[in-house]
Amino acid sequence: MEVMRYIEDLKDLLEVSSTIPLTGKTMVDKEEINEILSQIEAQFPQDMAEAQSIRDRKDEIFEDANMQAKQIIQAAHVEAKKLVDENEIMVAAQEQAREIMNRAEMESEQIRRSARDYVDELLENTQVNLSEMIKTINENRKEL
Repeated sequence: MEVMRYIEDLKDLLEVSSTIPLTGKTMVDKEEINEILSQIEAQFPQDMAEAQSIRDRKDEIFEDANMQAKQIIQAAHVEAKKLVDENEIMVAAQEQAREIMNRAEMESEQIRRSARDYVDELLENTQVNLSEMIKTINENRKEL
């Protein structure tokens, strides 16, 4: 508001003006005072109109501010829900990954056992066959 600036100018003018000794009075330049007062008079209606406009619009301004606050709060709730949902999805994904890893480890162990059993069975059959061959070879050698 310009009026306040002009009032400050008046105060400054009084501070720097000469004083009349023993009277407590101050001498001021009448033209300067009149100029500042004219500026205040010219500005006052404009500042008053502006203040009245703001006062008239205060309900609208408060309503707009409340609407913006509600929108911000709603957006914050949506974002918070989104983050919670993302966190729940991540927790579920981690749990599913653990289950898949456990299943994979169990299947891997089962395949290893099956492979060992298969190889052991092959070796046993080979050993039996070799034993029978050796027995046959020994019998054939004895006959010779």
